[in-house]
Amino acid sequence: MKLQHPHRPTALLAGMLLVGLCLTSCQQKAQKAETTDEPLPAASTQPAEQAADSTIYGTSGEFGMSTFTLIADNGDTLNVTRTALDGTDGKVYGDLVEGQRYAMTTRDNGEAIGVLINLTQLEEKVKDYDICNGHLVIKGDTVDAATLLND
Repeated sequence: MKLQHPHRPTALLAGMLLVGLCLTSCQQKAQKAETTDEPLPAASTQPAEQAADSTIYGTSGEFGMSTFTLIADNGDTLNVTRTALDGTDGKVYGDLVEGQRYAMTTRDNGEAIGVLINLTQLEEKVKDYDICNGHLVIKGDTVDAATLLND
């Protein structure tokens, strides 16, 4: 004699009902997505926003053991220290020679050198380059300026 479990048909029926409800719900959501009048957000083709270039270009004036003067291309004369308030030295790539061209970033509210690159010396080794925020970029790659200028 075979005994049947009294709840088995009910559980099977409940499971089938649940699957049917899920399928119906998914179809309704898909139809709503197809018929909506709202435009889909466009994919951005713009490159990620970059920080503005803070590099200052100019010609060196006088300099001492702890100071540097840059006559900027816009005519401003910037007198900066070579050591920041926290005691760390700015990064200087190339020689300090009065009258040569430089690219410079500052720190301590414009009071100290962040990065200083001797462009006159750089152009003796490479012609096609960019400077962005004190970083040397050649053919799209950021290059350590020390490898070119601090032999």
